Amino acid sequence: MIIERALKEKKLINKEAIIDLGSNSIRMLIYDNLLNSQIPIFNEKAICELGKNLDKTGKLDPKGSDFALSVLQRFKRILSNLKVKKFKIIGTAAIREATDSKLFVAKVQKILKKKVEVLTGIQEAENSALGVIIGFQRVNGVVVDLGGGSLELARVEKNIIYEKVSLPLGVLRLFNQPKRNKDKINSIISFYLNKIEWLRKGKTKNLYLCGGTWRTLLNAHIFKTNYPLSILHQYKLPAIEALKFSNRLSSVKLIKSEKLVGVTKSRTNYIPIGSYILSSLIKICDPSNILCSVSGVREGSLINKAYLNILKKDSLNRSVHFIALKKGDFGENYIKLYNFLKKIFPNKDENFPFRLLLPACSLSNFDWGLGTYQRAELVFHEVINSPILKLSHNDRIKLGLVSFWRHCSTKYYPDLEFLKLLSNSEITACRRIGAALRFASSISVISSIFYEKIKIYVANEKTLILKVPKKYSQVISNQVQKRLKSLAEEMNLKQEIVYTD
Repeated sequence: MIIERALKEKKLINKEAIIDLGSNSIRMLIYDNLLNSQIPIFNEKAICELGKNLDKTGKLDPKGSDFALSVLQRFKRILSNLKVKKFKIIGTAAIREATDSKLFVAKVQKILKKKVEVLTGIQEAENSALGVIIGFQRVNGVVVDLGGGSLELARVEKNIIYEKVSLPLGVLRLFNQPKRNKDKINSIISFYLNKIEWLRKGKTKNLYLCGGTWRTLLNAHIFKTNYPLSILHQYKLPAIEALKFSNRLSSVKLIKSEKLVGVTKSRTNYIPIGSYILSSLIKICDPSNILCSVSGVREGSLINKAYLNILKKDSLNRSVHFIALKKGDFGENYIKLYNFLKKIFPNKDENFPFRLLLPACSLSNFDWGLGTYQRAELVFHEVINSPILKLSHNDRIKLGLVSFWRHCSTKYYPDLEFLKLLSNSEITACRRIGAALRFASSISVISSIFYEKIKIYVANEKTLILKVPKKYSQVISNQVQKRLKSLAEEMNLKQEIVYTD
Protein backbone atom coordinates (compact mmCIF):
# COMPACT_ATOMS: atom_id res chain seq x y z
CA MET A 1 0.00 0.00 0.00
CA ILE A 2 2.74 2.47 0.90
CA ILE A 3 4.40 1.98 -2.50
CA GLU A 4 1.21 2.41 -4.50
CA ARG A 5 0.15 5.45 -2.48
CA ALA A 6 3.52 7.16 -2.76
CA LEU A 7 3.74 6.54 -6.50
CA LYS A 8 0.23 7.93 -6.98
CA GLU A 9 0.96 11.02 -4.88
CA LYS A 10 4.24 11.57 -6.72
CA LYS A 11 2.20 12.18 -9.87
CA LEU A 12 -0.36 14.40 -8.13
CA ILE A 13 1.88 16.66 -6.05
CA ASN A 14 4.18 19.13 -7.77
CA LYS A 15 6.84 21.39 -6.36
CA GLU A 16 5.58 24.12 -4.07
CA ALA A 17 7.22 27.17 -2.58
CA ILE A 18 6.81 29.88 0.02
CA ILE A 19 8.15 33.42 0.11
CA ASP A 20 8.44 34.98 3.55
CA LEU A 21 8.49 38.79 3.70
CA GLY A 22 10.10 39.18 7.11
CA SER A 23 11.08 42.27 9.05
CA ASN A 24 14.80 41.58 8.73
CA SER A 25 15.06 39.33 5.69
CA ILE A 26 13.00 37.87 2.89
CA ARG A 27 13.40 34.21 2.04
CA MET A 28 12.14 31.74 -0.53
CA LEU A 29 11.98 28.00 0.02
CA ILE A 30 11.01 25.45 -2.63
CA TYR A 31 9.97 21.89 -1.75
CA ASP A 32 10.05 18.95 -4.11
CA ASN A 33 7.15 17.24 -2.35
CA LEU A 34 6.09 18.73 0.97
CA LEU A 35 4.06 15.72 2.10
CA ASN A 36 7.02 13.38 1.71
CA SER A 37 9.96 15.68 2.42
CA GLN A 38 9.90 18.88 4.44
CA ILE A 39 13.53 19.65 3.51
CA PRO A 40 13.63 22.40 0.85
CA ILE A 41 15.50 21.81 -2.40
CA PHE A 42 16.01 25.58 -2.68
CA ASN A 43 16.54 27.95 0.25
CA GLU A 44 17.70 31.51 -0.27
CA LYS A 45 17.41 34.67 1.79
CA ALA A 46 18.29 38.33 1.40
CA ILE A 47 18.80 40.76 4.31
CA CYS A 48 16.50 43.65 3.39
CA GLU A 49 15.67 45.11 6.84
CA LEU A 50 12.15 46.14 5.89
CA GLY A 51 11.47 46.80 9.57
CA LYS A 52 14.49 49.04 10.17
CA ASN A 53 13.41 52.08 12.24
CA LEU A 54 9.76 50.96 12.01
CA ASP A 55 9.08 52.07 15.60
CA LYS A 56 10.38 55.56 14.77
CA THR A 57 8.82 56.17 11.36
CA GLY A 58 5.88 53.77 11.29
CA LYS A 59 6.92 52.91 7.72
CA LEU A 60 8.93 50.29 5.87
CA ASP A 61 12.55 51.17 5.22
CA PRO A 62 12.73 52.74 1.70
CA LYS A 63 16.09 51.20 0.75
CA GLY A 64 15.02 47.86 2.17
CA SER A 65 11.76 47.97 0.18
CA ASP A 66 13.56 48.70 -3.10
CA PHE A 67 16.07 45.93 -2.47
CA ALA A 68 13.30 43.49 -1.55
CA LEU A 69 11.45 44.16 -4.81
CA SER A 70 14.61 43.51 -6.84
CA VAL A 71 15.14 40.23 -4.95
CA LEU A 72 11.55 39.22 -5.68
CA GLN A 73 12.20 39.71 -9.39
CA ARG A 74 14.97 37.13 -9.06
CA PHE A 75 12.69 34.78 -7.09
CA LYS A 76 10.11 35.09 -9.87
CA ARG A 77 12.65 33.93 -12.46
CA ILE A 78 13.66 30.97 -10.28
CA LEU A 79 10.03 29.90 -9.84
CA SER A 80 9.59 30.07 -13.61
CA ASN A 81 12.79 28.14 -14.35
CA LEU A 82 11.85 25.37 -11.91
CA LYS A 83 8.25 25.36 -13.15
CA VAL A 84 6.84 25.98 -9.67
CA LYS A 85 3.21 26.93 -10.07
CA LYS A 86 2.01 26.43 -6.52
CA PHE A 87 3.43 28.96 -4.07
CA LYS A 88 2.42 31.21 -1.20
CA ILE A 89 3.62 34.62 -0.04
CA ILE A 90 3.39 35.54 3.63
CA GLY A 91 4.11 38.82 5.40
CA THR A 92 4.92 39.09 9.10
CA ALA A 93 5.50 41.85 11.69
CA ALA A 94 6.83 44.71 9.53
CA ILE A 95 4.21 44.16 6.82
CA ARG A 96 1.30 44.02 9.27
CA GLU A 97 2.45 47.09 11.24
CA ALA A 98 3.81 49.58 8.67
CA THR A 99 1.41 52.32 7.59
CA ASP A 100 2.68 52.14 4.01
CA SER A 101 2.69 48.35 3.68
CA LYS A 102 -0.36 48.32 1.35
CA LEU A 103 1.64 50.09 -1.36
CA PHE A 104 4.56 47.67 -0.93
CA VAL A 105 2.26 44.65 -0.93
CA ALA A 106 0.61 45.89 -4.15
CA LYS A 107 4.03 46.06 -5.82
CA VAL A 108 4.88 42.55 -4.62
CA GLN A 109 1.58 41.19 -5.95
CA LYS A 110 2.16 42.89 -9.30
CA ILE A 111 5.57 41.21 -9.66
CA LEU A 112 4.53 37.72 -8.57
CA LYS A 113 0.87 37.75 -9.66
CA LYS A 114 -0.07 36.28 -6.30
CA LYS A 115 -1.88 37.63 -3.24
CA VAL A 116 0.23 38.29 -0.16
CA GLU A 117 -1.14 36.72 3.01
CA VAL A 118 -0.33 39.07 5.89
CA LEU A 119 -0.29 36.98 9.05
CA THR A 120 -1.63 38.30 12.33
CA GLY A 121 0.63 37.78 15.33
CA ILE A 122 -1.54 34.91 16.52
CA GLN A 123 -1.48 33.25 13.08
CA GLU A 124 2.28 33.59 12.99
CA ALA A 125 2.58 31.94 16.42
CA GLU A 126 0.28 29.10 15.38
CA ASN A 127 2.06 28.51 12.08
CA SER A 128 5.44 28.47 13.82
CA ALA A 129 4.13 25.83 16.21
CA LEU A 130 2.73 23.77 13.31
CA GLY A 131 6.12 23.94 11.60
CA VAL A 132 7.79 22.58 14.71
CA ILE A 133 5.17 19.85 15.16
CA ILE A 134 5.82 18.42 11.69
CA GLY A 135 9.56 18.35 12.42
CA PHE A 136 9.49 16.40 15.70
CA GLN A 137 8.11 13.08 16.84
CA ARG A 138 6.28 14.64 19.80
CA VAL A 139 6.26 18.30 20.85
CA ASN A 140 5.82 19.09 24.56
CA GLY A 141 6.68 22.58 25.72
CA VAL A 142 6.85 26.11 24.36
CA VAL A 143 7.66 26.97 20.75
CA VAL A 144 9.50 30.29 20.52
CA ASP A 145 10.04 31.91 17.12
CA LEU A 146 12.39 34.90 17.16
CA GLY A 147 12.23 37.11 14.09
CA GLY A 148 13.35 40.58 13.17
CA GLY A 149 10.17 42.37 14.23
CA SER A 150 8.46 40.08 16.72
CA LEU A 151 8.67 37.11 19.06
CA GLU A 152 5.99 34.43 18.82
CA LEU A 153 5.28 31.89 21.55
CA ALA A 154 2.95 28.89 21.60
CA ARG A 155 2.32 26.31 24.31
CA VAL A 156 2.13 22.82 22.84
CA GLU A 157 1.34 19.57 24.65
CA LYS A 158 1.43 16.23 22.82
CA ASN A 159 1.37 18.07 19.47
CA ILE A 160 -1.75 20.08 20.39
CA ILE A 161 -1.49 23.88 20.42
CA TYR A 162 -3.12 25.48 23.47
CA GLU A 163 -1.82 29.04 23.89
CA LYS A 164 -0.47 31.59 21.38
CA VAL A 165 0.94 35.08 21.69
CA SER A 166 2.97 37.55 19.63
CA LEU A 167 5.25 40.17 21.25
CA PRO A 168 7.12 43.18 19.78
CA LEU A 169 10.52 41.71 20.71
CA GLY A 170 12.22 41.10 17.35
CA VAL A 171 16.01 41.41 17.20
CA LEU A 172 15.92 44.18 14.57
CA ARG A 173 13.34 46.13 16.56
CA LEU A 174 15.32 45.87 19.81
CA PHE A 175 18.63 46.59 18.08
CA ASN A 176 17.20 49.87 16.76
CA GLN A 177 16.12 51.15 20.18
CA PRO A 178 17.09 54.87 20.51
CA LYS A 179 19.17 54.36 23.68
CA ARG A 180 20.28 50.82 23.16
CA ASN A 181 22.00 49.22 26.15
CA LYS A 182 21.85 45.87 27.89
CA ASP A 183 19.80 47.04 30.88
CA LYS A 184 17.17 48.81 28.78
CA ILE A 185 16.75 45.90 26.38
CA ASN A 186 16.49 43.43 29.25
CA SER A 187 13.86 45.58 30.96
CA ILE A 188 11.78 45.66 27.74
CA ILE A 189 12.09 41.89 27.38
CA SER A 190 11.13 41.25 31.01
CA PHE A 191 8.17 43.64 30.78
CA TYR A 192 6.55 41.72 27.92
CA LEU A 193 7.45 38.17 28.96
CA ASN A 194 6.26 38.61 32.55
CA LYS A 195 2.84 39.69 31.28
CA ILE A 196 2.20 36.19 29.87
CA GLU A 197 0.53 34.37 32.75
CA TRP A 198 0.56 30.89 31.17
CA LEU A 199 4.30 31.22 30.59
CA ARG A 200 4.92 31.64 34.33
CA LYS A 201 2.47 29.04 35.64
CA GLY A 202 4.58 25.93 35.73
CA LYS A 203 7.82 24.25 34.78
CA THR A 204 8.15 23.81 31.01
CA LYS A 205 9.58 20.55 29.72
CA ASN A 206 11.15 21.93 26.53
CA LEU A 207 11.79 25.19 24.71
CA TYR A 208 11.79 24.81 20.91
CA LEU A 209 13.76 27.62 19.31
CA CYS A 210 13.04 28.86 15.77
CA GLY A 211 14.66 31.73 13.90
CA GLY A 212 18.00 32.61 12.35
CA THR A 213 19.51 34.32 15.40
CA TRP A 214 18.99 31.30 17.60
CA ARG A 215 20.14 28.91 14.89
CA THR A 216 23.38 30.89 14.78
CA LEU A 217 23.70 30.77 18.58
CA LEU A 218 23.12 27.01 18.76
CA ASN A 219 25.41 26.38 15.80
CA ALA A 220 28.10 28.24 17.73
CA HIS A 221 27.50 25.88 20.67
CA ILE A 222 27.98 22.86 18.38
CA PHE A 223 31.26 24.35 17.19
CA LYS A 224 32.58 25.32 20.62
CA THR A 225 31.78 21.94 22.22
CA ASN A 226 33.12 19.86 19.30
CA TYR A 227 29.79 18.07 19.09
CA PRO A 228 30.16 15.34 16.41
CA LEU A 229 26.88 15.93 14.50
CA SER A 230 26.87 19.16 12.49
CA ILE A 231 23.07 19.09 12.34
CA LEU A 232 21.05 21.92 13.83
CA HIS A 233 17.58 20.41 13.65
CA GLN A 234 16.67 18.66 16.91
CA TYR A 235 19.99 19.69 18.45
CA LYS A 236 19.30 19.39 22.17
CA LEU A 237 21.08 20.67 25.25
CA PRO A 238 20.17 21.09 28.93
CA ALA A 239 18.68 24.48 29.72
CA ILE A 240 21.35 25.20 32.33
CA GLU A 241 24.04 24.68 29.67
CA ALA A 242 22.15 26.94 27.24
CA LEU A 243 21.91 29.64 29.92
CA LYS A 244 25.65 29.53 30.61
CA PHE A 245 26.48 29.66 26.91
CA SER A 246 24.07 32.52 26.16
CA ASN A 247 25.71 34.52 28.97
CA ARG A 248 29.05 33.99 27.23
CA LEU A 249 27.61 35.66 24.11
CA SER A 250 25.87 38.59 25.77
CA SER A 251 27.90 41.28 23.99
CA VAL A 252 29.56 41.80 20.62
CA LYS A 253 32.93 42.00 22.38
CA LEU A 254 32.42 38.60 24.03
CA ILE A 255 31.24 37.07 20.75
CA LYS A 256 34.37 38.26 18.93
CA SER A 257 36.56 36.88 21.72
CA GLU A 258 35.01 33.44 21.18
CA LYS A 259 36.23 33.46 17.53
CA LEU A 260 33.11 31.76 16.24
CA VAL A 261 33.28 30.31 12.74
CA GLY A 262 30.61 31.24 10.18
CA VAL A 263 28.94 34.04 12.18
CA THR A 264 28.15 36.96 9.88
CA LYS A 265 28.48 40.61 10.94
CA SER A 266 24.70 41.11 10.97
CA ARG A 267 24.14 38.04 13.14
CA THR A 268 26.93 39.15 15.48
CA ASN A 269 24.91 42.27 16.27
CA TYR A 270 21.74 40.29 17.00
CA ILE A 271 23.15 37.34 18.98
CA PRO A 272 23.39 39.33 22.26
CA ILE A 273 19.69 40.26 21.96
CA GLY A 274 18.82 36.62 21.28
CA SER A 275 20.89 35.69 24.33
CA TYR A 276 19.01 38.18 26.53
CA ILE A 277 15.65 36.80 25.40
CA LEU A 278 16.74 33.18 25.85
CA SER A 279 18.10 33.89 29.33
CA SER A 280 14.83 35.54 30.35
CA LEU A 281 12.77 32.67 28.97
CA ILE A 282 14.85 30.08 30.81
CA LYS A 283 14.49 31.98 34.09
CA ILE A 284 10.72 32.35 33.66
CA CYS A 285 9.84 28.91 32.21
CA ASP A 286 12.51 26.83 33.96
CA PRO A 287 12.66 24.30 31.08
CA SER A 288 14.59 21.05 31.22
CA ASN A 289 15.88 21.21 27.66
CA ILE A 290 16.45 23.55 24.75
CA LEU A 291 15.89 22.19 21.23
CA CYS A 292 16.54 23.77 17.86
CA SER A 293 14.00 23.57 15.03
CA VAL A 294 14.85 24.46 11.44
CA SER A 295 11.17 24.14 10.52
CA GLY A 296 8.83 26.89 11.63
CA VAL A 297 6.47 29.55 10.34
CA ARG A 298 7.18 28.94 6.65
CA GLU A 299 6.56 25.19 6.77
CA GLY A 300 3.61 25.73 9.09
CA SER A 301 2.07 28.24 6.67
CA LEU A 302 2.14 25.65 3.89
CA ILE A 303 0.63 22.84 5.95
CA ASN A 304 -3.16 22.67 5.64
CA LYS A 305 -5.34 20.42 7.81
CA ALA A 306 -5.33 17.57 5.30
CA TYR A 307 -1.52 17.65 5.09
CA LEU A 308 -1.20 17.85 8.87
CA ASN A 309 -3.39 14.79 9.44
CA ILE A 310 -1.29 12.77 7.00
CA LEU A 311 2.02 13.94 8.48
CA LYS A 312 0.93 13.17 12.04
CA LYS A 313 0.29 9.55 11.08
CA ASP A 314 3.38 8.42 9.21
CA SER A 315 5.63 11.28 8.12
CA LEU A 316 8.82 9.39 9.05
CA ASN A 317 7.97 6.39 6.88
CA ARG A 318 6.81 8.66 4.06
CA SER A 319 10.12 10.52 4.11
CA VAL A 320 12.08 7.28 4.12
CA HIS A 321 10.07 5.92 1.20
CA PHE A 322 10.46 9.17 -0.73
CA ILE A 323 14.24 8.94 -0.34
CA ALA A 324 14.12 5.32 -1.50
CA LEU A 325 12.29 6.43 -4.63
CA LYS A 326 14.89 9.12 -5.19
CA LYS A 327 17.72 6.67 -4.71
CA GLY A 328 16.24 4.24 -7.22
CA ASP A 329 15.11 1.39 -4.97
CA PHE A 330 11.39 2.06 -5.61
CA GLY A 331 10.51 0.90 -2.13
CA GLU A 332 10.16 -2.81 -2.87
CA ASN A 333 13.34 -4.33 -1.44
CA TYR A 334 13.47 -2.54 1.88
CA ILE A 335 9.81 -3.31 2.62
CA LYS A 336 10.44 -7.00 1.89
CA LEU A 337 13.46 -6.83 4.20
CA TYR A 338 11.38 -5.17 6.93
CA ASN A 339 8.64 -7.82 6.70
CA PHE A 340 11.30 -10.54 6.84
CA LEU A 341 12.98 -9.26 10.02
CA LYS A 342 10.25 -7.56 12.03
CA LYS A 343 9.11 -10.71 13.88
CA ILE A 344 12.42 -11.24 15.66
CA PHE A 345 12.56 -7.81 17.32
CA PRO A 346 10.27 -6.67 20.17
CA ASN A 347 8.17 -3.60 19.47
CA LYS A 348 8.73 -2.17 22.97
CA ASP A 349 12.51 -1.96 23.08
CA GLU A 350 13.33 1.54 24.32
CA ASN A 351 16.96 1.10 23.27
CA PHE A 352 15.98 0.83 19.61
CA PRO A 353 12.38 2.00 19.02
CA PHE A 354 10.44 -0.23 16.66
CA ARG A 355 9.49 2.81 14.54
CA LEU A 356 13.17 2.97 13.46
CA LEU A 357 13.25 -0.57 12.03
CA LEU A 358 11.65 0.36 8.70
CA PRO A 359 13.98 3.37 8.21
CA ALA A 360 16.92 1.11 9.13
CA CYS A 361 15.95 -1.40 6.45
CA SER A 362 15.86 1.35 3.84
CA LEU A 363 18.70 3.70 4.80
CA SER A 364 21.21 0.92 5.45
CA ASN A 365 21.06 0.06 1.74
CA PHE A 366 22.13 3.52 0.60
CA ASP A 367 25.49 2.42 -0.73
CA TRP A 368 24.86 2.94 -4.44
CA GLY A 369 27.81 4.67 -6.01
CA LEU A 370 30.03 4.25 -2.95
CA GLY A 371 33.35 2.46 -3.24
CA THR A 372 33.94 -1.03 -1.91
CA TYR A 373 36.60 0.12 0.54
CA GLN A 374 35.44 1.92 3.68
CA ARG A 375 31.83 1.48 2.53
CA ALA A 376 30.55 1.03 6.08
CA GLU A 377 32.06 4.35 7.16
CA LEU A 378 30.71 6.16 4.11
CA VAL A 379 27.19 4.78 4.58
CA PHE A 380 27.34 5.64 8.29
CA HIS A 381 27.96 9.33 7.54
CA GLU A 382 25.40 9.42 4.75
CA VAL A 383 22.71 7.96 7.01
CA ILE A 384 23.30 10.24 10.01
CA ASN A 385 22.94 13.20 7.64
CA SER A 386 19.71 11.93 6.06
CA PRO A 387 17.38 14.81 5.05
CA ILE A 388 14.56 13.76 7.39
CA LEU A 389 13.17 16.19 9.99
CA LYS A 390 11.52 13.61 12.26
CA LEU A 391 14.81 12.01 13.27
CA SER A 392 16.33 13.12 16.56
CA HIS A 393 20.12 13.09 16.92
CA ASN A 394 19.78 9.92 18.97
CA ASP A 395 17.75 8.35 16.14
CA ARG A 396 20.34 9.37 13.57
CA ILE A 397 23.25 7.81 15.40
CA LYS A 398 21.33 4.57 15.95
CA LEU A 399 20.40 4.35 12.27
CA GLY A 400 23.97 5.19 11.32
CA LEU A 401 25.31 2.43 13.55
CA VAL A 402 22.98 -0.28 12.26
CA SER A 403 23.85 0.78 8.72
CA PHE A 404 27.56 0.60 9.56
CA TRP A 405 27.20 -2.91 10.93
CA ARG A 406 25.08 -3.97 7.98
CA HIS A 407 28.22 -3.47 5.87
CA CYS A 408 30.86 -4.87 8.22
CA SER A 409 31.27 -7.14 11.23
CA THR A 410 30.24 -5.91 14.68
CA LYS A 411 33.86 -6.29 15.80
CA TYR A 412 34.53 -2.97 14.04
CA TYR A 413 33.32 0.47 15.15
CA PRO A 414 32.87 3.86 13.48
CA ASP A 415 34.06 7.14 15.04
CA LEU A 416 33.87 6.65 18.81
CA GLU A 417 32.85 10.31 19.32
CA PHE A 418 29.37 9.37 18.07
CA LEU A 419 29.11 6.31 20.32
CA LYS A 420 29.66 8.48 23.39
CA LEU A 421 26.20 9.94 22.77
CA LEU A 422 24.52 6.52 23.29
CA SER A 423 24.26 4.25 26.31
CA ASN A 424 25.82 0.78 26.30
CA SER A 425 22.37 -0.83 26.08
CA GLU A 426 21.50 1.32 23.07
CA ILE A 427 24.74 0.31 21.34
CA THR A 428 23.97 -3.36 22.07
CA ALA A 429 20.51 -2.98 20.52
CA CYS A 430 22.08 -1.40 17.43
CA ARG A 431 24.56 -4.25 17.12
CA ARG A 432 21.65 -6.71 17.00
CA ILE A 433 19.78 -4.80 14.31
CA GLY A 434 22.98 -4.31 12.34
CA ALA A 435 23.80 -8.02 12.54
CA ALA A 436 20.26 -8.85 11.38
CA LEU A 437 20.59 -6.56 8.37
CA ARG A 438 24.00 -8.03 7.55
CA PHE A 439 22.59 -11.56 7.77
CA ALA A 440 19.62 -10.62 5.56
CA SER A 441 21.91 -9.02 2.98
CA SER A 442 23.65 -12.37 2.49
CA ILE A 443 20.28 -13.80 1.40
CA SER A 444 19.44 -10.91 -0.94
CA VAL A 445 22.80 -11.34 -2.67
CA ILE A 446 21.05 -14.17 -4.54
CA SER A 447 17.66 -12.47 -4.76
CA SER A 448 15.42 -10.43 -2.47
CA ILE A 449 12.57 -12.70 -3.56
CA PHE A 450 13.74 -15.18 -0.90
CA TYR A 451 12.66 -12.78 1.85
CA GLU A 452 9.14 -13.98 1.03
CA LYS A 453 10.08 -17.68 0.85
CA ILE A 454 12.19 -18.05 4.00
CA LYS A 455 11.04 -17.37 7.56
CA ILE A 456 13.01 -16.29 10.63
CA TYR A 457 11.63 -16.18 14.16
CA VAL A 458 12.50 -16.77 17.82
CA ALA A 459 11.17 -19.94 19.45
CA ASN A 460 10.57 -20.12 23.20
CA GLU A 461 12.80 -17.06 23.72
CA LYS A 462 15.78 -19.40 23.39
CA THR A 463 16.43 -20.27 19.75
CA LEU A 464 16.65 -18.26 16.56
CA ILE A 465 15.00 -20.39 13.88
CA LEU A 466 15.59 -20.03 10.15
CA LYS A 467 12.86 -21.97 8.35
CA VAL A 468 13.76 -22.87 4.76
CA PRO A 469 11.81 -24.89 2.15
CA LYS A 470 14.05 -27.69 0.88
CA LYS A 471 13.68 -26.53 -2.71
CA TYR A 472 15.47 -23.29 -1.72
CA SER A 473 18.22 -24.95 0.32
CA GLN A 474 20.88 -23.69 -2.14
CA VAL A 475 20.28 -20.22 -0.74
CA ILE A 476 21.80 -21.22 2.61
CA SER A 477 25.43 -20.62 1.75
CA ASN A 478 28.35 -20.71 4.17
CA GLN A 479 28.10 -16.93 4.44
CA VAL A 480 24.40 -17.13 5.38
CA GLN A 481 25.16 -19.70 8.06
CA LYS A 482 28.06 -17.69 9.43
CA ARG A 483 26.03 -14.48 9.66
CA LEU A 484 23.04 -16.29 11.18
CA LYS A 485 25.38 -17.56 13.91
CA SER A 486 26.70 -14.02 14.49
CA LEU A 487 23.15 -12.67 14.75
CA ALA A 488 22.18 -15.36 17.25
CA GLU A 489 25.24 -14.55 19.36
CA GLU A 490 24.34 -10.85 19.39
CA MET A 491 20.83 -11.79 20.56
CA ASN A 492 22.15 -14.26 23.17
CA LEU A 493 20.25 -17.09 21.48
CA LYS A 494 20.98 -20.51 20.06
CA GLN A 495 20.44 -20.84 16.32
CA GLU A 496 18.96 -23.56 14.14
CA ILE A 497 18.14 -24.02 10.47
CA VAL A 498 14.99 -26.04 9.81
CA TYR A 499 14.33 -27.40 6.31
CA THR A 500 10.69 -28.09 5.35
CA ASP A 501 9.02 -29.91 2.47
